[in-house]
Amino acid sequence: MQNDKNLLFDLQEFGQSVWYDNIRRALLTSGELRHLVEQYGVSGVTSNPVIFENAIAGAEEYDHDIMRLSAEGLDDEAILTELMTFDIRLAADVIAQVFKLTNGHDGYVSIEVNPAHAHDTESTVKEAKELHAIIDRPNILIKVPATEDGIKASEELLYQGYNVNVTLLFSVERYEATAKAYVRALERRAAEGKSNADIYSVASFFVSRVDTIVDSVLEEKLAAATSNDDKSRLHDLIGSIAVANAKLAYMKGAEIFGVHFRDLRISGARPQKLLWASTGTKNPLYSDVKYVDELVGKDTINTMPLKTLMAFHDHGKVRPTLGESVDIAIDMFDELRSFGIKYPELATRLETEGLDAFNKGYANLVACIAGKREDLEKRKSVLQLSMGALGPKVDAAVEKLGSDRFMERLLDKDAELWSSHEPVKKMIGNSLGWLAMPEEMDGMKAGMLSFAENVKKTEVAQVVLLGMGGSSLAPLVMAETFGTGEGWPELRVLDSTDPEAIKAVEDSMVDSDGAHVNTLFIVSSKSGTTIEPLSLFEHFWAKVKEKKGESEAGMSFIAITDPGTALSGYARKYSFRQCFANPADIGGRFSVLSFFGLIPAALTGIDIGKLLHSARSMETVIDPCVKSSENPALLLGATLGVAAKAGRDKATFVLSDELSSFGLWAEQLIAESTGKEGKGIVPISGEPLGSPDAYSDDRFFIYMGVGDIDDETEAKLVALEEAGHPVVRIRLHNIYDMGGEFYRWEVATAVAGNLLEINPFDQPNVELAKNLTRDLLESGAGSSGGLKEGETALECGSVTLTFNPPAVERLGGSSALKESDGAGAIKDFIALSDSKSYIGLLAYLNTFDPKAELLLKRIRSGIMDSSGAATQFGFGPRYLHSTGQLHKGGPSTGLFVVVSAGSEVEIAVPGREFSFSTLEASQALGDISALSTEGRPVVHIRLKDSSTASLEELENLFKS
Repeated sequence: MQNDKNLLFDLQEFGQSVWYDNIRRALLTSGELRHLVEQYGVSGVTSNPVIFENAIAGAEEYDHDIMRLSAEGLDDEAILTELMTFDIRLAADVIAQVFKLTNGHDGYVSIEVNPAHAHDTESTVKEAKELHAIIDRPNILIKVPATEDGIKASEELLYQGYNVNVTLLFSVERYEATAKAYVRALERRAAEGKSNADIYSVASFFVSRVDTIVDSVLEEKLAAATSNDDKSRLHDLIGSIAVANAKLAYMKGAEIFGVHFRDLRISGARPQKLLWASTGTKNPLYSDVKYVDELVGKDTINTMPLKTLMAFHDHGKVRPTLGESVDIAIDMFDELRSFGIKYPELATRLETEGLDAFNKGYANLVACIAGKREDLEKRKSVLQLSMGALGPKVDAAVEKLGSDRFMERLLDKDAELWSSHEPVKKMIGNSLGWLAMPEEMDGMKAGMLSFAENVKKTEVAQVVLLGMGGSSLAPLVMAETFGTGEGWPELRVLDSTDPEAIKAVEDSMVDSDGAHVNTLFIVSSKSGTTIEPLSLFEHFWAKVKEKKGESEAGMSFIAITDPGTALSGYARKYSFRQCFANPADIGGRFSVLSFFGLIPAALTGIDIGKLLHSARSMETVIDPCVKSSENPALLLGATLGVAAKAGRDKATFVLSDELSSFGLWAEQLIAESTGKEGKGIVPISGEPLGSPDAYSDDRFFIYMGVGDIDDETEAKLVALEEAGHPVVRIRLHNIYDMGGEFYRWEVATAVAGNLLEINPFDQPNVELAKNLTRDLLESGAGSSGGLKEGETALECGSVTLTFNPPAVERLGGSSALKESDGAGAIKDFIALSDSKSYIGLLAYLNTFDPKAELLLKRIRSGIMDSSGAATQFGFGPRYLHSTGQLHKGGPSTGLFVVVSAGSEVEIAVPGREFSFSTLEASQALGDISALSTEGRPVVHIRLKDSSTASLEELENLFKS
């Protein structure tokens, strides 16, 4: 969405400059920086080692220069210096137009000295002068960390005539020392008759990181507070200290550069400007433009990452806010002290952590260059496309996406990429919060890790997640991929209403000696009203309360939900250990990199820092400044969309052992996002890879694995290519690159939605099955299983086969069906498939029963072999929140085999008039009714129970 009035230019009217907190080669060579200058009012650029790390490590655009410089004999650090200074020089040339127009009052580019010199004045001065000489541009600022030694270095550099950006400022006291050092340098120059007219300096005062650290301390105080007055006061401080801190710094600057600076000003000197840094919102619950809206003031600069820049351009507010409520800001720090919170200590910690991050970024950069010199094939997430006849169409789609500025508009949250209908645009606009999750959750990482460590100290032995769909599949995939960290609790995911699955979790709460197993439950639901997790919560709450008592039971539960949901109310009512409020503008299937995915991961010892680092690296390589033809998410999304439109809509995953469960997550993302309006991509995961003659021309293969592809798999992929099938290969450098893959696939799915001309952020057909289930529960028909009009049932021993009306009609009518035996009827049903069909095997059975899962896999393989059709497998009710949307709203090419079973285990749903058995049966019947409404053929196979004998009886029906 574009504003008629450009809010970023409006900031200039209030005396505030907009700088861009990012740099990379493609930004400069593509013309994107010039575009930002001309269209968005950007008048300066800031960089740091972490920014360069993301750019150089994650992209290919530096590889040629790395190899060239290596061949010239340069070592790793010398190569790094050449790469960075070249980029800074290019950026300075682009920004030079602003520098000239403002007579040097604006238009600068910053480069940081090696942070290893932060406590060495002499080395800092020496390197700063060397960098300045190499870049040789008048509009550069040398960034110097605001340590005590760094401030001394900044004074000396300014005195010698070098322009400086003093960075990593977190406190008013350290800023005051910085500003006074600037004044001293100018006074020394003036005393020696030197001109100060060309001296320029900024003080980079960091903002959002302050709230991140202070909020975590306030949250701890709030959790321990007993009086309502203390709780209210603490709550008022949360999310307020960073802006208050900045306002007090601004007031201090006005004092220093006021009357006492008059003589210097008259002689031509300029005040040192405050630059607001770290203005991307770290807490997803806060406004994404919080640290711009609330920091507008004269003679200041706000340097913003792209997402913040675009967000402010879209919906920022421009008014001079820096001078507002300064007295309240002073009172806030008095309040902090009254609660025993010593901000100077926190500021020192922030400085240390900032330096550590920059040092790590610098070290990683050097290591990255060394790695690329050794083997360019070790790049992260190598993507290879072999699209065959579809290649030209993919190229054309990518070119059009580029000319339409898809990536820029996506980050600008332009809903017209998918719809021009106003209500739909509004819904889409409220569904794109996932785009900011790598950065925002990285800012919340410390709090998540601290919480996980505290839980670990309480000797929790296992974590049980009660969820469904997006809130359960991502944790399940991460648990199966990464396993459990040493000394950390194991994660069990219960996303089933099957009574035997529930009983399996109950049994896990008691060890072999009958002792209680300390269990932490995560109740996870975006809406906070999903029937499965809430019913499961009520059941396990009763169990824990019986064991621990009501006053202690709450400590065994945490919640993850949107703000203000019914579940958040339960968390308060039952005194949960913690309730994590996830950003409301993220759909469930796009929530893997939010609290829904990261909290369960952290609790089991998975390194979420590495996951987020990988995701942020992927953010870098899909930046709008990257050529469309080199953008890995755009390329993947284009292949998915083009293939589907060409009839190759069965996106078939070939996964290495390490990534074997990734398909569970990808299935939901792709199916629920694209399967609507009779269109869609049908994800196929878990099939064994066969020879070309096993597949129809509706297939599109996607290999994903870690490291090199094994010879057998590669030979099969080559054979598929030679037979004309499109094949994509994605090779990860290590398992934690999955973080980047999560983000890549989310963006690719949004791209595919654009090409398919559908809205990838709704699920219009899911509600039908929910409503039909609710009707069955309310009428009591869910447990009776009586035939509906048009259905035909066959009794086969202890197994009942029920064919829905669309199946009966296509099989020649009820009379013809009744002349068949069970195996014959199943065979005829499978034979309804053709070369474009897919067959879904959907089982309402115990998800923790490995024997049942193995048998179902054999049945699936048999169906594929006998029909030649693509096959899906899913446990119910899990699939209802995953592929269920596709089944009902996508292409009408699906046939469905639904399996359910009776159970001797009877577990009541607390506070309801039905049991979990009835709920599970109602969900199966409700979905069958929904599929019937959409004309999808279904055979429902009802087993007497899920015993080995019954399961073997089921398998025999498919063998005959």
